[in-house]
Amino acid sequence: MKFYCDTDKLSSALGLVSKAVEANAVSPHLEGVLLRAKGGLLHLKGNNMEICIETSIPANVAEEGEIVVNCRMMNDIVRKLPKDVMELVAGEKNNVSITCLNSDYTVVGLSSNEYPELPEIAALTDLKLPSPVLKDMINKTIFAVSTNPDEVRKVLKGTLFEVEEGRLTLVSVDLVRMAMITKELNESPQNIKFIVPGKTLNELKNMLKDDEEEIVKITVGENQARFECAAFTLTSRLIDGEFFSYKQIIPKQFKVELDVEGRDFVKTIERVEPIIDQVSKNPIRVTFTDGKIKIKCETQLGRVNDIVECDYKDEEMTIGFNYRYLHDAVARCEDESIRLKMNSPLNPIIVCSPEDDSYMFMVLPVRL
Repeated sequence: MKFYCDTDKLSSALGLVSKAVEANAVSPHLEGVLLRAKGGLLHLKGNNMEICIETSIPANVAEEGEIVVNCRMMNDIVRKLPKDVMELVAGEKNNVSITCLNSDYTVVGLSSNEYPELPEIAALTDLKLPSPVLKDMINKTIFAVSTNPDEVRKVLKGTLFEVEEGRLTLVSVDLVRMAMITKELNESPQNIKFIVPGKTLNELKNMLKDDEEEIVKITVGENQARFECAAFTLTSRLIDGEFFSYKQIIPKQFKVELDVEGRDFVKTIERVEPIIDQVSKNPIRVTFTDGKIKIKCETQLGRVNDIVECDYKDEEMTIGFNYRYLHDAVARCEDESIRLKMNSPLNPIIVCSPEDDSYMFMVLPVRL
């Protein structure tokens, strides 16, 4: 194999596929990146058997072929090369020569014959979304995926994708909060449910562009899903299991609904953060009273009181919240106003937008 390519483009491509490469894997092939030179392109692939990321860059291919090179080492080498055209030659015994101007490396590669492959997806359905729409949907739900390493319920470590009647709904639940968003699809694929691991979605969110013209095609199989766009292809194993009946835990009626200026409310809550004690996990007290919301928190580090104006007119109510859970919800409401829906200090609170009913967040209170 022999090819020439731009070092900057190769460095970017390696950074992309490296997200699917294990640093200390059981097999040296899983620590490697597969390089395949063919037809004027250099194809790169990283695979840790849970997710697989593929991309390609233009290359002047003098001799087609493929080889596996340690991803971390290859990344380090290419990053340190001059910004110019480099030559890579894979010769006998899988030795790899990398040359750029006056720099010349020889490293040991691995045969591509033993490189692991995820099985092909037998597609059950596919759907298409603009890249920024999918990115926003993930951003509004990923924070509610459980990151507790002791959590044995695998479904809590992923986000439900539910296609129903031409709409796509994403739902994340970690038993103390829930995030949900729904978008209309331009096409009407068959109804289907599948759970994508949170780790996969975190990587995918960071890779997606804010380009309305870029379309992401999602192909769903029995136990895998593939996210494909112009820049990359990401294939992930799905989480097996039955997701929570999330519709049943959303209150149908509310005694109180009020709107508050979004930016003011978020900043008022954020002013509590400097004294938050992560060890004792003291709750913040949120008191709804005539025309205002009072925020109070007291920890070993100090005490804070703050007020934000609102249109509250009911009897006074004080609710306790975990700071992070409440902040995560209100910070993702990007409209000018935030709507809060409540029943009592012991019932879940709904955080949503008065203007956009496509997304909502539910947060359970804590006892004071």
